[in-house]
Amino acid sequence: MLTKRKNTKKITVEEMNKMKEKDHKMVKGIFRCFEPVGGSFKFSFKKYPGDEVLTYTMVDGCSYEVPVMIAKHLNNNCAYPVHRFRLDENGKSSPEVGKWIRRCSFESLEFAA
Repeated sequence: MLTKRKNTKKITVEEMNKMKEKDHKMVKGIFRCFEPVGGSFKFSFKKYPGDEVLTYTMVDGCSYEVPVMIAKHLNNNCAYPVHRFRLDENGKSSPEVGKWIRRCSFESLEFAA
């Protein structure tokens, strides 16, 4: 049995293989770089044991065919928080996340029916 990182649910090797197969499916799309606008983005990625560490270099506005796990990574993990202070009813300030700034995204060119 293997353990997921985000929760304590146990998954079987078969379930892990299904997830791996789904994440390795290729998807076509356009890479968008917001920081700097029109720039490029270079990163390395490895998700599953046994996978090779792959390095990707993507340029804004170019079309790519990448595994689903890369598209998800670009859309879900490439942002940073901007903090601000919030005043409570007593006038005491406390920090909070004001908004998230996206660094890049991957716009799929394939649409599910």
